[in-house]
Amino acid sequence: MSKETMTREEILDLCGKAAREAQIRDDVCSRSTLIGLSQYFDIPKEMIRASMSLCGGAGASSGTCGTYTCGLLAVGLKYNVPLEDELANPDLQDIGAAKFQAFRDYYLEKMGTTMCPEFQKKVFGRTFIFTNPADCEEYWKIEDHAVKCADVVEKATRTIAEFLLDNE
Repeated sequence: MSKETMTREEILDLCGKAAREAQIRDDVCSRSTLIGLSQYFDIPKEMIRASMSLCGGAGASSGTCGTYTCGLLAVGLKYNVPLEDELANPDLQDIGAAKFQAFRDYYLEKMGTTMCPEFQKKVFGRTFIFTNPADCEEYWKIEDHAVKCADVVEKATRTIAEFLLDNE
């Protein structure tokens, strides 16, 4: 099936399924999100590679969720104007700012939070602070943590894809 003939639901399923499979395989929420999105959207391989640094709440710091940060990257890639254009006309920065703020609101509406520890609390019943070695040890003991996180990654990837499709 070609991209041009895919229905909206088929696109969302394609992106969500690929993200879920990557999360279960690799246990890297940020990269899994972009792998999923890349099944339909033009996501550079270099961006996917670099995104690994955003997992675990932005660099394993238990901050902003890797799915959200990678959603912002995808939104920025699609809507931010080239830097040289922005430097020539600073008002153009408002285009990207409006889109990432709209995305933030959409993501919050669909997902409930942008924070990794809040997702952990929903999924595991508690938070894990990845800068705390004891918390890391406890987290890695959860045998199916990648599968449980895959539910979040799949839903988030579908949410990001919805936003990108709705704003074409």
